[in-house]
Amino acid sequence: MAKFVSLLVLVGLLFSAYALKNDGRSLSDVTCQSLVPAELSLNATFTYAPVVDLQWVGDDDQTVFAVTSGLTTDKGGLWRSKDGGATFNEWTEKLSVNSSETLKIMNVYAQKSNANNMLILGTGSYMWLSNDKGENFYPVQYPGGAKGAHIRDVRFNPRHDSWLLVHIKRASCRVHDKAHQDCPMDLVLFKDAFDRDGLSTGGMNLSATSNEKIAGFVDFDWGANICPNRSCAELPAIADELILATVYARAEDYDQPWDKDVNFVSSVDFFGSFNTRVPCGNQLEVVGRSVYLAVANSCPNSPDSRPLPNSRSGGITLFTSMDGGNTFLRACLPAALKQEGYELVETHDGRGALVIVDFSVDTGMAMPLYAASVYAAGPHHALFSLSLTNVYVGMMGSTTDFTRLEGLPGIYVANQVVPAPSSDGSAGSTTPTGEMPGPMGDGGYMDYYIDPYYDLSDVVGEPIIETRITYSAGGRWQRIRVYKDNITNLECMGMGMEPWYLHLNGMSPTNRFGLPLPGVYSNPSAPGLVLATGNVASLGLGLDQNSPGLCTWISRDGGVTWADVAVGPYIYEFADWGGVIVMAKYPGQNMYTPAGLADEVLFSVDYGRCWQRVHLSTPIYVDNISIEPDGQQPVVILHGVVPLDKEQKTNFTGAMYFLNVSAITSLPICKSEDQFEKWSPPTPSGTGNRCVLGQHLELTRRKHDVNCFYGKDYKRPGPIGGKKCNCTQQQDTECDYGFLRTNDSCVAIEKSNLPVCPVLDDRVYTVSENGRRIVHGDVCDLVNGITGNTDGKGKAKSSGRTSSRSGGWVAALVIVLVTIFLASGVYAWWRFRATEEQQETMREVAGSVAAKVASAWGFLVDKISSIRFRSRGQGGIVGEEMGYFQPLGDPGYDMEGHGNVFTLK
Repeated sequence: MAKFVSLLVLVGLLFSAYALKNDGRSLSDVTCQSLVPAELSLNATFTYAPVVDLQWVGDDDQTVFAVTSGLTTDKGGLWRSKDGGATFNEWTEKLSVNSSETLKIMNVYAQKSNANNMLILGTGSYMWLSNDKGENFYPVQYPGGAKGAHIRDVRFNPRHDSWLLVHIKRASCRVHDKAHQDCPMDLVLFKDAFDRDGLSTGGMNLSATSNEKIAGFVDFDWGANICPNRSCAELPAIADELILATVYARAEDYDQPWDKDVNFVSSVDFFGSFNTRVPCGNQLEVVGRSVYLAVANSCPNSPDSRPLPNSRSGGITLFTSMDGGNTFLRACLPAALKQEGYELVETHDGRGALVIVDFSVDTGMAMPLYAASVYAAGPHHALFSLSLTNVYVGMMGSTTDFTRLEGLPGIYVANQVVPAPSSDGSAGSTTPTGEMPGPMGDGGYMDYYIDPYYDLSDVVGEPIIETRITYSAGGRWQRIRVYKDNITNLECMGMGMEPWYLHLNGMSPTNRFGLPLPGVYSNPSAPGLVLATGNVASLGLGLDQNSPGLCTWISRDGGVTWADVAVGPYIYEFADWGGVIVMAKYPGQNMYTPAGLADEVLFSVDYGRCWQRVHLSTPIYVDNISIEPDGQQPVVILHGVVPLDKEQKTNFTGAMYFLNVSAITSLPICKSEDQFEKWSPPTPSGTGNRCVLGQHLELTRRKHDVNCFYGKDYKRPGPIGGKKCNCTQQQDTECDYGFLRTNDSCVAIEKSNLPVCPVLDDRVYTVSENGRRIVHGDVCDLVNGITGNTDGKGKAKSSGRTSSRSGGWVAALVIVLVTIFLASGVYAWWRFRATEEQQETMREVAGSVAAKVASAWGFLVDKISSIRFRSRGQGGIVGEEMGYFQPLGDPGYDMEGHGNVFTLK
């Protein structure tokens, strides 16, 4: 008992210390003014089944639909609000048609050009149409007796929001042997998807309009998605009717995941006629004004007449088109991978893509280790360089922990798998001796030191997962440094010695049978603001979802500096253009236990410095916090489940809470210019302003100590680009094709390990001799020597040189010939015209020059040997295993003083 009392005293002291040192984060601090009436308590709307989706309809954001679905059954429901979510009425009866079918809603769509028009797709025999914001619904049967559960995908035309393509299984198909054949998929076009008569006609089946030339559709997209607004000068004109698709001619042709009998085609008359563009093209994605196409390696005739990888291993090869899908080039990835699938992440400017290639590694454990490599397209959409590898992938290859931060260009966050430090210090996230890294310039610390070519198959036991961030579009990755003075809550302090680094949860659970936690979150409406859950750890440790130091963190400058805002995991959302932040306790590992219940919701109107608390009448396991799509209103809806029994494990009801921060606080709308401030993203070290992709950026935000709302009518000005910056190798370049990054160096891969690359063989692109090129979207002013013999975008600086490989030999030949000519002239002068005194002087000079040349040659030989040793991965991995090699994260010290996922699976 005495020990228990002592423990209570200690807890009390710690709590008191926390309250005194809270930097204005709670209402116990005198710097925080309470904005919430003490008696306020929010009441819940109980929805029986949990809410799985919320959809806002109309520009005024007053009509809201909540879609529900049972925890243990497929039964779903629909709820409607006409006051922005303050109150809801059950609307399920409006959709009752066939009592023999279980109602479940797949999607709710609202027409952009006419907010009164809505379309709801059900999983059964019916879809529903409304022309009065859901006041009344009209049932329409799916064509041909099909069911909504058999829909694979739907796409609206971005130029005509009533044109709808539905990819759905043929209703008449019955397959008796699913191991060898699947039902063909039809592509159905509705040109009046929000018109009752147009929808009732059953649409146009494009398989039928092809006059039996197409047996089934595998994948599809509108060509208009390449350039929705028609203003793409670098592209040919793209017809509104253009449809891109992959198809097969006979039902028995499509019998394996990557099939040689599937072809990529295009049509501008809804498949009355079509052109076969690429044989064996299986799946496509439109990303960054380009078309990416997965071609089966079993194809007997390669689209570019070059050999494809060994078809016996299966897999695919990626091809890209930059002219609207008319012609394709093979995408060159600088590693011979068994490419089973891709994820494509569009760059911030919407004109490029990062390609994520998944792979699995047998580590000798019960289950393989899943990871991925990230490739950047740089200036050419068909020539990719390795940006980061060994990125963590969830169990069974589910989700890659790779996130694009919104609002500021060029910033991505990834979780990387690294080996645990070995007992002799020869591997791991410390120095080779197992010690902490020493100081590296400007008083900073080395961010990462490890064998640059470790193989994940050599990992013993559970690997370490560490978070990396890039501020240069993937050109340079580094850890997130957190300093002790910036941590408020004692529970959030790091374990072990400083330096400490912050590791953030992605979308995948890091525990083998754990639950995912809220990941890295940002919103275009709130540039610079980032929220995440994670833990701080010293070198040799990493992300740990069970860590006692698991906390919720905020960054106000685009991921450079971070501060803790809560102990434990919270779910969060931005409102009022980022002027309001809302969060609530997330159950995580405490789901179905009292510790996971949230009895309050917190909000902040000063970017997370002070938190206001609002009581919830009924504790809830929070699933999510949702806001209207633009994030402009200071209003959110919190939803989850509430236990109905004392055991809190078996009987639940769905619940929603409506939080209107404007109504609670009665704060005014910001009116004066002096309530706003200009700011620029800081350097990675947090000191001074940095150049963002080659230029100075200036943004506008409300001052944190001004209590007012942006308001729904506020128009946030975009980032203002200022003076361009001179290019630097650290912030503006990435390793060119055929090079791997090792800390701040780009090391050449042996050419024998590189796959076939037509873009280079045809001299379309020149690889820089120093292995560097400008990252995608960077506008810096090129400085001589930064990208070697090229302009940083694949073009040789001197005319006539189109290939670094051939150009280098030509230059060498010229030098040799000139040297021979000069040497012959010098020898003739020395032999026949020079006096004895002049000959003696020449002997002395020649001896000195010879010594210097010998010294330089020895140094060059040493360097070549070192590079060859490292390129061959001495110790073990060459050839196809290059995909597992490790380009390191970069040092964390500041060098500037010196110079959103698409899937093809």
